[in-house]
Amino acid sequence: MCAKEKSLEEIAKEIAEKVADEFMKSILSRLVTETTGLRKDVDELKQSMTKVWKAIDKLTQKINELTEAQKRTEERLNRLTKQVNSLTEQVNSLTTQVNELAKAQIKTEKHLNSLIGEVANIRGELIETKVVMDLNTFLSKRGFDVFHHFPKVPFVDVVVETDGFTAAIEVCKRCDVRDIEQVIRGAEVLKALEGIEADVLVVFSYTGDIDEMAVKEAKKKGVVIESSTRKLVKKLLELSKRKNK
Repeated sequence: MCAKEKSLEEIAKEIAEKVADEFMKSILSRLVTETTGLRKDVDELKQSMTKVWKAIDKLTQKINELTEAQKRTEERLNRLTKQVNSLTEQVNSLTTQVNELAKAQIKTEKHLNSLIGEVANIRGELIETKVVMDLNTFLSKRGFDVFHHFPKVPFVDVVVETDGFTAAIEVCKRCDVRDIEQVIRGAEVLKALEGIEADVLVVFSYTGDIDEMAVKEAKKKGVVIESSTRKLVKKLLELSKRKNK
């Protein structure tokens, strides 16, 4: 019995050992397989991490480059800002100078206009004097007295007299309706201040520029309007003779 039991125990032991051995082999095989797979995963992970670190290094380098570029941009921007500020100051200075020049120009133009006005007045007075001299030359030979300059009498530049005949004359460059009205008012003042009553009123244009409306108005108001010295002298002689008949 004992021999058989031992034999069974041995068999059981052998079976157990085989089973255990097979189990361990299976476990070890699975461990080896999983370890091998894990190693592959670790290797792949290492490779991935290597790529990640390389990418991080490249990104870091790029960030550094961008930081440097940003610094250079800021430096250029600061220089540009200084230049703009400098230009702004120059523009402001130039604007001030231009404004001062504009003010000076306005003063110069006012002064020039004033001088032009004075020159025009002097020229007008010289032309009036020449007209008076021409009239005096022609009329004095025929017994007329020619008077010029009545400070307090507006619009009457010349008074011509002979044997109780008197003509009040306004001399103008371009004669229009206003000159007709003015010589009439001037004759009224001449009568009031100088006691001279004009027999005839004359508007004389030394340029020959006479407005058509002025011609019509002169005819209506009985005012002689003329631009020729010769014709005016003849007209005055005719009128004076007519009165003295």
